[in-house]
Amino acid sequence: MDLAFERGEASAPRGHALVYFRDSVNPDSIAATYLILLPVTVDLQKYVPPFLAGQLPMGSEADLSAFAFPPAPEAVESYDYLVAVAEARGDDLIFAGNRSLSDATNMMGVIAEILTEYGQRYQISAPSNPELTEAGAVPDGADGSEQAELTSAYAVDDVVYAMMNEADQLNELTKLTGRLRFAAEGGDDETAGEATAHMRAIAIHVADNRNIDSLIDAALDKTEVGGKLAQLYLERAYALYREDYLRVKALDEDIERTGA
Repeated sequence: MDLAFERGEASAPRGHALVYFRDSVNPDSIAATYLILLPVTVDLQKYVPPFLAGQLPMGSEADLSAFAFPPAPEAVESYDYLVAVAEARGDDLIFAGNRSLSDATNMMGVIAEILTEYGQRYQISAPSNPELTEAGAVPDGADGSEQAELTSAYAVDDVVYAMMNEADQLNELTKLTGRLRFAAEGGDDETAGEATAHMRAIAIHVADNRNIDSLIDAALDKTEVGGKLAQLYLERAYALYREDYLRVKALDEDIERTGA
C-alpha cells in the first residue's frame, strides 16, 4: 500500500500516527484515524469482570498492542488542523490516498491493512527482539548485508504473527511443520532452517504450554516416531486452544507412549 509520510520517516515510524484520506468525490473533504503501537502488551482479560471474561476472544485476539481508532476514518475540520496536531504531539502524518469515505465497511478493511504495514515498518526499524534474533539466526559466513536482509525479513514476520489470532497462528504452524518435515527428510538444511525460524517466531506469541519447541524437535526427527510426535504435538496445541482438556490429557498419554 502506498503511504505518503508527510511528517516522520517511512523507514523509521514513531509508533503513533495520524492517517488521513481525501474523499474521492470531494477532495476538500478529509477524514482521519489514529494508529497506535503500544510498547507493552495489553491483555484485556485481566481488566474485565470475571462474568464477562468468557465473552472476550482467546489469546492474541484479546491483545491490544496495536490498534487504530476510530476503526474507520472520521471527518476532520481541515488539513491544517491535522498538521498542527501532528506537530504538537510529535506524530507521524500519513496521507493514504483518495477513497470513498462514505463506505465505512471498506474503509475499516483499508485501515486494517495500513495498520499492518505501519507495524511492519516500525518493527524493522525498532530494536531487535532477542528471542526473534535467536530464532532467525543467520548462517555462518553470511555477510553484513545478508544478515540485515534476513533480520528485517524475520522482523516483518514477527509483526504479522503478533497480529494473528491463535487459530491463524496454529494454522501457520501446521503448514510450517509439514514444510519442516519434508525439508528434514530430504536433507534440505536451508529450508529446514527457515521453517524452524518461522516456527520459533510464532512460538514467541503463543502460550508456553503449547510446547512449540517440542513440536519443532519432533518435526526435525527424520524417523517415523518423529513424524507421529509432531502430529500429536500439533493436535495437543489445537486441543488447548479449544480448551478440550480431556483431549489434552489423552494426547499427553499418547505422546508419552510414543516417545518412550
